[in-house]
Amino acid sequence: MISKQATVLLGVTGGIAVYKAVELLRGFQRSGMDVRVIMTRMATEFVAPLTFETLSGNPVRLDDQHGLRHDSSITHIEEGNLADIMVIAPATANTLGKMAQGVADNLLTTTYMAFNGTVVVAPAMNTNMWQHRAMQRNMEILREDGVHVVEPGTGELACGVYGSGRMADPDSILAEVKLRLQVDRKTDLRGLRVLITAGGTREPIDAVRYIGNRSSGKMGFALARAAYSRGASVDLIKANIDLPRAPGVQEVATPTADEMYHEVVDRLPDHDILIMAAAVADYRLSEEPTSGKIGKNLDDLSVCLHPTTDILLECSKIKRGDQFLVGFAAEYGPDSLARARGKMERKRLDMIVFNDIARRDIGFSSDYNEVTIITPTSETRVQRAPKETVAEIILDHIARGIKEKRLSLS
Repeated sequence: MISKQATVLLGVTGGIAVYKAVELLRGFQRSGMDVRVIMTRMATEFVAPLTFETLSGNPVRLDDQHGLRHDSSITHIEEGNLADIMVIAPATANTLGKMAQGVADNLLTTTYMAFNGTVVVAPAMNTNMWQHRAMQRNMEILREDGVHVVEPGTGELACGVYGSGRMADPDSILAEVKLRLQVDRKTDLRGLRVLITAGGTREPIDAVRYIGNRSSGKMGFALARAAYSRGASVDLIKANIDLPRAPGVQEVATPTADEMYHEVVDRLPDHDILIMAAAVADYRLSEEPTSGKIGKNLDDLSVCLHPTTDILLECSKIKRGDQFLVGFAAEYGPDSLARARGKMERKRLDMIVFNDIARRDIGFSSDYNEVTIITPTSETRVQRAPKETVAEIILDHIARGIKEKRLSLS
């Protein structure tokens, strides 16, 4: 439960998904939050303000109240001052575009411009609108501005089209808001430099083909965003990832295992923590890949593979005593947990995070994960949860671990 002191400012814009905002409001209340609502004029065409006012127990603010209230306070300033977090759900293309470009022409966008706290948006619109280049530029601007985006889901939309653009489920938005409220109170990584790897390396066979894996990089990106939010300086070494940039995080692209190895080893001396969340290929071609494309014929094609450098093992050989090294073990089948423990001991890691890739509902490409956090003295099972939540729990353990390690060395 979030403390009853937490106040959510819920912005509701016009669209068929407004009915989900009612359910979201009740979710906030069940979690012990006080909710205050601002509605755009178009939103009131879908759901009457009285609905939100009755459920929230607070007056609903509307565009015609823009300016001085009866108590002589300025509405868009006062509402923002009362809130711990601002959530806009559903967020239409029109409102998101105004936010990105700094347009403040109604009460909601004016309040956004005056609000200094954490902002979460849940976009909801037609698939073509969501995928439009102008929309994606606006979303990139908002992310760079530090706005947290709960990505829309894929399904049947109100217009009858099947595709992306439907507002995320209220439970997913609620989970993000709870996470943001918790993160905003954590500064346990302030002053530390964190090096994180993410994604899956690709080892070329020719100009077209490669050896790769299904890693999306979502877990590593969640760790990078969360570490930065907790005050760390973060370098993200990424391999073949198609995800929005993480605000405040320095990103370096390393498509192959060899490129990632050199980048990590070069940067390691300047960092306090290394988190190897990337899925690094275990093998590459023994010879240089073909410069062109290998033609198809009826003959068998054989390639000779050579082991890649074990980045974590090499880092463990050169690390300082006060540095904290964390590995990930994506294992499959029986005895997988035991193999993860053995990997931690063999590579002399401070921590390893195990996840079972035999399960299709977590891990690679999924928005969810379920892990076991293993240290030399403990094991903690983290039940299935959004990767952002799992990232926070992992960082809780890392923050405590590096503090204890440095105290033992002092």
